[in-house]
Amino acid sequence: MGNADDTRMDHLAPLRLDPEQLREIRESLTRRIRAGLHEDKSQVRALPAWLPRPCQGLAGEALVLDTGGTNMRAARVRIQPDGSHRVEAGPVEAPVPTGREGPTVRAADFFAAQVSLLSRLAPRPGLPLGYCFSYPAEVTPEADARLIRWTKGVEVLGVEGNLVGRPLARAMEQAGFAPSGFRVLNDTVAAMLAGAGQHAGRFDDFIGLIAGTGTNMAGFFKTAQIPKLPRGAWPHEEMAVNLESGNFHPPHLSPWDEDVDQALDHPGHQRFEKAVSGHYLPYLFQRITSQVAFEPEKGSAQLVAMRGARGPGLAAEALLTRSARLVAAGLAGLIQASGQRARVGIVAEGSLFWGDPEFRPEVERTLAGLIPPGMQFEILHVPDANLVGSAFAALC
Repeated sequence: MGNADDTRMDHLAPLRLDPEQLREIRESLTRRIRAGLHEDKSQVRALPAWLPRPCQGLAGEALVLDTGGTNMRAARVRIQPDGSHRVEAGPVEAPVPTGREGPTVRAADFFAAQVSLLSRLAPRPGLPLGYCFSYPAEVTPEADARLIRWTKGVEVLGVEGNLVGRPLARAMEQAGFAPSGFRVLNDTVAAMLAGAGQHAGRFDDFIGLIAGTGTNMAGFFKTAQIPKLPRGAWPHEEMAVNLESGNFHPPHLSPWDEDVDQALDHPGHQRFEKAVSGHYLPYLFQRITSQVAFEPEKGSAQLVAMRGARGPGLAAEALLTRSARLVAAGLAGLIQASGQRARVGIVAEGSLFWGDPEFRPEVERTLAGLIPPGMQFEILHVPDANLVGSAFAALC
C-alpha cells in the first residue's frame, strides 16, 4: 500500500512531463515561431527588433533607460572596444507613474518622469539613448516602438497605440539634453544584446530568456528566415527578433492550467506564461492544494521556500520543476527554429530563474536531452543586462 506522499504524487501526475511530451512541446513551438516569422498576428508574434548583432569593436558612451513593470532605472554606460562596459553614472531608480491609484497620469507626465530620472545623471547633449521599454510594443524600422497595450498595473492615458521613443526624445530636448539618436527595445532583446556584445567569439549564437514574473525569449534570425520583412528593408544578414513567446499555447497542460487561465486576466492568451512564470505559479498552487490561507499575490518565492517539504511542498516542487522543463523545451524550440548552431549562449534574466537554486540545473538537464548530440550551450548571467544591452543598441 502506498503512503500519503505516493497518493499526492499520483494526484500531481498531470504536472509531470515525460521526454516524449517535451519533444512535442519543442516541435509545436518551432512551428509557431516559423509561422510568426512568416506573418503577423500569429500566436507567437516573432516581432522584428530592427537591431543587428553588436559588431566587434563597438565603443562609446550612451544614456540608457530601462522602464518596465512599475519601476524604472537609468544610467550612463560606456562600452569598451573589447565588449566590456563601465557605468559612468547611476544606476538611478524611480517608480513609474502608474496612474492605477491617485491622480490620472497622462502621456506628458509619463515622459516627464523619465526625463527627470535621466537628468539626475548630469547628461550632456548629444549622447545616444537606448530605451528598454518592457511593455508589449511593436518596434518600427526606425527603431521607435508603438505601445500595443499597458500591462503590469500601468494605466497612462494617451500612450497606447502611439510611439514612445519620439516623445521621450522631444521631452529630453526640452530639458536641454537632446539625444543624438535613440533605439527602443524590450528587456529580452536587451539581455540578448548584452550577451552577444560581451561574449562575442565564444558562441555561434545567442538567446535572450526572461523567466521571472513573466516570461519571454528572443533570438537572432537570418534575414532570409523572416519572410514577412519587406524586401530590401534590412541591410544586415541577421536581425534580433522578440518572440513574445509567453503567448505560446503548449500541448500537455493540466486541468489546473485551464482553471487559472479562465479565472485570471486575458483568458485564452499567454498560456505558456501562465504555466511557467512567477506571477501565475502561486495561483496554480492554490488551485491544486486548496490552501485557503495562501496568498498567491505574494509571488513564487513562497513556493521555493516550501520546495521539498511533505504535503503542499510536493505541489510546489512539481510546479517549479514543470516550469523549468517547459522553459527548456521552449529554448530547444527556439534553437531548432533559428537553425542549429554548435555553441549557443543563453542570457537568462528573472527572479524565478535565479531565485530558485534548483531551476537552472533542471533547465540544463532537460535542455541537454532536447538538442542534437554534440551541440553545446551555456547559461550566462550578465549583471545589469538590460542597461548594458540598451547601450549596445544605442551605439549600433
